[in-house]
Amino acid sequence: MTDWSLGSRMGADITVEVCPSCQAFWFDQHKNLQLSPGSTLKLMKYIGEHSSSTKPALAAKLSCPRCQAALTLAHDIARNVHFTYWQCPNQHGHFISFFEFLKEKNFIHPLSPREIQQLRENIHTVNCASCGASIDLQTNSACPYCHSPISILDLKEQQRMLEQLKQAAEPKPVDPVLPLQLATIKEQTSALFPLHDDEWWVDARSGDLLQAGLNAVARWLTFM
Repeated sequence: MTDWSLGSRMGADITVEVCPSCQAFWFDQHKNLQLSPGSTLKLMKYIGEHSSSTKPALAAKLSCPRCQAALTLAHDIARNVHFTYWQCPNQHGHFISFFEFLKEKNFIHPLSPREIQQLRENIHTVNCASCGASIDLQTNSACPYCHSPISILDLKEQQRMLEQLKQAAEPKPVDPVLPLQLATIKEQTSALFPLHDDEWWVDARSGDLLQAGLNAVARWLTFM
């Protein structure tokens, strides 16, 4: 794994270990909760550049990089979204896949029946974001192998983070025109995430809905 220094909410740098071949991160205890919005977006960009539809096969036994103890599978929930990770029994940290990290950060949006029907009209098959298996949309509304729901990246959550970053960059003294500035920022942000993103549909036809969303975020990040 490779060390990566990122900014935290408190201003100090924190170290995240990344493994592109495993498509996973290692966070020391509670470090994932300290990530600043900007650092979280950097990790999302990294996921987009290093993820693939083919999911890696992890070793049967995973060890803590700090104490070498065997990691144990843990189930958690954040804002009604269930996710899993491998944790150190000695509380040194946890190992989490790219996909589960996006679920933890509330970036994954399970499709509604109406959205699935819209997909069926434009796309025949998609890849399961959880196990990588191919899903025939004409006969399935979930993965027939691991039973995970069909999901996409929730771009509205990216809008919220962009607004946070823009507002954080504003001068601290109260400005009488600040409400107008924030309204303008919100309008600009919304323009980056149109309801009908033709490029998203082009990417989605490859079958990888998660990658299509990450590509959309990468396009947006070029404006930052």
